[in-house]
Amino acid sequence: MMKSIRTASFRSLLLCLTLLGSAAAQAQQSQMAPLPDAELARVWGQAMVAISNTSLNGLDFSRLTLNADLKLSANFSNLRLGEYNYAARNGSGADIDISRLQFGRSDLFEAQRTVALSNPFFELVYRPASGAGEREIVGMRLGFEGVSGAFGLSAKNISGSLAIADSQSANVLDSRQDPLGGKRWDGGNCGAAACPFSLAQIGSLQAGDAAGPSRDLFLAVLKSAVQFPAAVAGMAAPDPAQAGIWMNWRDKLSAGNLNAGLPPNLPPVLPPPMTKPGGG
Repeated sequence: MMKSIRTASFRSLLLCLTLLGSAAAQAQQSQMAPLPDAELARVWGQAMVAISNTSLNGLDFSRLTLNADLKLSANFSNLRLGEYNYAARNGSGADIDISRLQFGRSDLFEAQRTVALSNPFFELVYRPASGAGEREIVGMRLGFEGVSGAFGLSAKNISGSLAIADSQSANVLDSRQDPLGGKRWDGGNCGAAACPFSLAQIGSLQAGDAAGPSRDLFLAVLKSAVQFPAAVAGMAAPDPAQAGIWMNWRDKLSAGNLNAGLPPNLPPVLPPPMTKPGGG
């Protein structure tokens, strides 16, 4: 169905996971020595990589989770993912069309310069095939169990399940109000009451709040619709993801002042290098 899918952002995130896993695998091994029971009782550890297999609605899921806390400051421009013909709503011609996506902002406190990402995961989806022992790959998703921090966003349309609260009012922009279920959605097409603002009005986002991080962000690439299991134990399962490129982000996500434009996200200014007296 999809003639061209640009996945530069996926490659960047997968490269980060690969580098982190490689660094762990190449770490020097300390000299092995038995520990007394008293010392063993005080030792606690957790595997850096966890692998799990689950099934839901006739599909099998294999998930690899990196048990790590990351901090990221980055700017992405012209993200166009999932370019193919979709007669019901071609829009800009892509499932995800984001002119600018910023992780972090430089006009507030030092803590807002980076976005905290915890437990990134990669999950493959399989469907049993007709032959014994055969399975067909339906797609995959890449997500995070926790996201906290400030984002800059300039988006034309996004295919996905989104719920973005207005931090200045009680209004919520919710893709569930879209008649086409959030496919290539610009935040409109559902009336002023149901869609109190559009994606184009959003300049900044805040993920997480005083109660904790946002816990349901993922991006999926699929040949057909899939009901994913919940990414975090205790949360409800996300809305079914549609075929193509699909973003899910509903938990603890709010927009800053609407129509305020993108916040700056510039690198810190470093002090000039020190020189010896006399120019040496």
